[in-house]
Amino acid sequence: MDKTVATFIGVVCAVIGLHATRAMNQSNITGKVSSERDSVWVYAVSGNDSLKTMVSNGQFRFKVRPGSWRVTVTKDHEKNEGVHLVQVTEGRTLDMGTIILN
Repeated sequence: MDKTVATFIGVVCAVIGLHATRAMNQSNITGKVSSERDSVWVYAVSGNDSLKTMVSNGQFRFKVRPGSWRVTVTKDHEKNEGVHLVQVTEGRTLDMGTIILN
C-alpha cells in the first residue's frame, strides 16, 4: 500500500511539474484599444493558425505559438483599421501598447 501511495504522489508531482513548465513557456500578445465604438475585434494570423477576440474593457489578449503574427484591429468586420506585423518570442508576452482607432 505504501508503495502505491508513493507512486501516485510521484506521478502527481510529475504532471504538476510538466504543466508548470508549459505555463512558464507560454507566449502571449496583449494590448489596449482606444475607440469610440464598443464592438472592436482583434484578429491574429500566423500561417494556418488564426485567432480572434472581441476587445473587452479596452484590452485584448491572445495565447499564441512563438513566431511571426499579423495582428489586425477592426471596428466592423469589413474595414481593417490597423494591421501590425509582430514577432513573438517563446515564453514572453508581447505588449502592443495602445492602438487608437478613429
